[in-house]
Amino acid sequence: MRWVDYRKTLRPRFGIVWRDIGLCYLFLAFGVLVLAPAPTSWPVWADVVLVAAAACWTGFWLHSLFLFGHEAAHTNLAPRRKTNDRLGDWFVWILYGSTTVNYRYTHMAHHAHLGDHEDTETTYHLCLSVLNMLKAVTGIHVLEVLLRKRSLSQPRKKSSRTSSGLLASVRSFALHASILAALVVTGSYLAALTWIIAVGAVFPLLATVRTVVEHRHLDAPCDVDFSVELHGPVNRMFGTGPVSRTFGSAGFNQHLLHHWDPAISYTRFPEMALFFSRTPLAADMEASRTGYGAAVRTLITEARRG
Repeated sequence: MRWVDYRKTLRPRFGIVWRDIGLCYLFLAFGVLVLAPAPTSWPVWADVVLVAAAACWTGFWLHSLFLFGHEAAHTNLAPRRKTNDRLGDWFVWILYGSTTVNYRYTHMAHHAHLGDHEDTETTYHLCLSVLNMLKAVTGIHVLEVLLRKRSLSQPRKKSSRTSSGLLASVRSFALHASILAALVVTGSYLAALTWIIAVGAVFPLLATVRTVVEHRHLDAPCDVDFSVELHGPVNRMFGTGPVSRTFGSAGFNQHLLHHWDPAISYTRFPEMALFFSRTPLAADMEASRTGYGAAVRTLITEARRG
């Protein structure tokens, strides 16, 4: 059977998608609320350890949930696009200050131009140096990405997309402010601090690292400016264990398959991988396999050499 025929049978399993989104919210809430009843009489060092652990956990699930905005961009949350986009806006993007339509606009260009100078998602241009990780954890890199995406907007569409983006940012800010206000009013100060660190530091760090390990050449030196030099397309297949599936949720742990056919939902990747394992592309799949830990270690080592 040809792929063009087989792919017609691989419709998204929406129940699995919403189960996974629900689990992200459940674990996200646990990370914050576990410290809500914490007593104020604990030693400072205990507070620091607990907040750090809870912030890492919460930031991890914020990042995991964030990746379902990508699934929304590919219309894999619901059969009808209009319904899909609304669900993506209110159940995913509401936490991240964007919309399904706005993200789709830049993301599709990423698929068309991965690795060339017209790519709209270029975090992989960064090496995993100490400076770049500091920029990620302090939010500086996020600001740079937002400014770059704004500069890529087409003039004829800028008005409607800018207004919807502004509204989404205001809506997201209001939600985060409400969460913090509720925690402070109820005396859950450690939980409020956990949320601030998770949103402002852990989440952007994880998002940056994940994007780099997905698309950056493992031997790319830090001193090369890929806005000038051509990087070229790189995609990888990571592990399928619990950590890989949740760190690279929504199928990001098998990102090569997604770039081979962006229309296929991650819920059908097992069938997709099986199909291609019986074709000449099987060798490319095997060559691209690695683990998140191994890729991060290699990229950090390369950064130190630079």
